[in-house]
Amino acid sequence: MSNKLVILGAQWGDEGKGKIVDLLSEHFDVSVRYQGGSNAGHTVVINGVKYVMHLLPTGILHPHNVGVIAQGMVVDLKALKEEIEDIESKGNRILHKLYISDRAHVVMPYHKLLDKLLERKNGIGTTLRGIGPAYMFKFMRKGIRMVDLFDQKVFEKKMEENIEFVKDIAEKVFGEKFEIDTRYIEEEVVRPFEFFKDRVIDTAKWLRENTKSVIFEGAQGTLLDIDMGTYPYVTSSNSSALGLANGTGFSPKYFKDAKIYGVAKAYLTRVGGGPFPTELHGEEAEKLRERGGEYGATTGRPRRVGWLDLVALKHAVDVNALDGIILTKLDVLDGYPEIKVCVAYEYNGKIYRDFPASLEVLENCKPIYETLPGWKESTKGLTDASKLPANAKRYLRFIEDYIGVPIVMLSTGPQRHEYIFLKEIV
Repeated sequence: MSNKLVILGAQWGDEGKGKIVDLLSEHFDVSVRYQGGSNAGHTVVINGVKYVMHLLPTGILHPHNVGVIAQGMVVDLKALKEEIEDIESKGNRILHKLYISDRAHVVMPYHKLLDKLLERKNGIGTTLRGIGPAYMFKFMRKGIRMVDLFDQKVFEKKMEENIEFVKDIAEKVFGEKFEIDTRYIEEEVVRPFEFFKDRVIDTAKWLRENTKSVIFEGAQGTLLDIDMGTYPYVTSSNSSALGLANGTGFSPKYFKDAKIYGVAKAYLTRVGGGPFPTELHGEEAEKLRERGGEYGATTGRPRRVGWLDLVALKHAVDVNALDGIILTKLDVLDGYPEIKVCVAYEYNGKIYRDFPASLEVLENCKPIYETLPGWKESTKGLTDASKLPANAKRYLRFIEDYIGVPIVMLSTGPQRHEYIFLKEIV
């Protein structure tokens, strides 16, 4: 068994990572989130109790598991406090076993305001939670880190400079009146910080000195990676394995013996703008959306849906050097007489079998499909691979043959026990 496991999204997010990490983290002592912020949304159902998590690592729900919010994240303090309180109100005590990096950046109220102004102009389809502007301020060297909140003079000086900066942008660029009440910042940032300031430490040092087993939980998905995704319709961090080293403070050498698995749906979804070659529309889309319950855990908005894109999935396999795929929501395809799978793109007479960087190609290409026979039998809740319908097995083999790595696990429903291990993972 590897004592380092990485679980990340192999599509455009929303692949069902929450349940998978919840299930696998039972075998690990520490769970680490290393990028993103409250724009993530993981839903886990345990004994009929539903947990929707945005900032916390999912593994922390296990009594023995210590949770770490590492330095690569941007943290909305009020949202984190509310998330902790919601989980603890359901009888799961977690604050005492949570560590937050003192180098993690703080999402400030003016980041959320700037997010709205930028989204109005650019229309990327963000969650409007200030994530992009928080990362923007980080790389502009104007960010406020958790450590700054321990020194009131440092915090107030940085905050005042940033408020003046955002005020100029809002009023001179967007023509919007800008006002932020300092009492609002007190409510959104300062008071929540008092709630868990004792949990703020140098997590990179703590993790380096920790010799226990660790599971790393990615947010969003590889196709939303700032560098390797469908730029500019991406998130503001490295949501692929590229984010592991800079998000945790570990050298890349640390991960040389880690197992890395990508989570993917048996079909494909996307939220917000951006190219989606296999997207369905009309009644066909509505049928798949309703069957899969494709509405965002963070925003509640309906997701765009389409057939599985193996060109994009192979891209995720290559970028992350995946050891295998964990496939979710196979049961949503039950009853389809035929199932299409994209195996290439066609654009201006040229065939693309590798995922292109060009947005022009991705937005205007035609998917080339293979059509596979569906299955009438139900796969929902199955826990025995031998009971999978023959055509479902054929579907899985087709995917494996194309992407070049095995499907190691299936999720067959939302409950914790509804899964099938096809290969040994942990």
